[in-house]
Amino acid sequence: MARRKKTSPIENLLDIASSINWKISLAVAIISYFFFHYFAIQALPVATNLHSATNSLPKLIFISFSKFLQYVFPVIFIIGACVSSFRTKHRIKLLDKQSGIESIRDMSWQDFELLVGEAFRRKGFEVRENGGGGADGGIDLVLTKNGKKSIVQCKRWKTFSIGVPLIRELYGVMTSERANDCIFVSSGNYTAEARLFAEDKPIWLIDGSELLEMVAGVQVQPNIKKPSVCQQPVATSLECPLCGSAMVKRTARKGANAGNEFWGCSAYPECRGTR
Repeated sequence: MARRKKTSPIENLLDIASSINWKISLAVAIISYFFFHYFAIQALPVATNLHSATNSLPKLIFISFSKFLQYVFPVIFIIGACVSSFRTKHRIKLLDKQSGIESIRDMSWQDFELLVGEAFRRKGFEVRENGGGGADGGIDLVLTKNGKKSIVQCKRWKTFSIGVPLIRELYGVMTSERANDCIFVSSGNYTAEARLFAEDKPIWLIDGSELLEMVAGVQVQPNIKKPSVCQQPVATSLECPLCGSAMVKRTARKGANAGNEFWGCSAYPECRGTR
């Protein structure tokens, strides 16, 4: 795991200012100016003896710092408001312009995280973005809704399937963070072992097709066409060993064989014959 880079208090404050709603950052900028300005214009206490000097020292320090902070705090939060506003517009445009799974897979990992966060935001979740980069402890997004906390990890992988080790690692982070559940979002797929591991746990695996469906469902103007994988299976000349009906190729969604293809009876669920 990458080591977290040391940052200054001003950088940390700027991160906070840019991560919250721009309207809140702007309000904080205005309030902080008047708050510190109120103390900055007060006269410095005059000490007549050692005892009074000791008692007035905290006030002297606060007034002196207020003369500096009355400008620093507003500037930081105004910059944060501008950054937050830009990110909001970028997220909105990013989600609404997606046209298919390939456009999602072609974006940068930073934009992929913003896309996933915006999709959850439009589904009613409060979203906190950690910014990625390997210093987030395996957490890219933190979701809250109805008093429940969910942690999310995003992987914009084109070819590789997500295996058990990454899912197990996220589950461990969920436990340490005392979250209610965890969500793994990938533009690709998951191995059968990974799906089996998550089956009886508060782990939600969202693959490329499910992510595409989620994005399409929250777009202001639907820009994504229904993927061809949603078409009905094509029947073959194979006959069901139980009822004699035609067999069709299906994909297992649960159990140890999740993700694997098999031949199933076209009369399902009346007949459950397989080959």
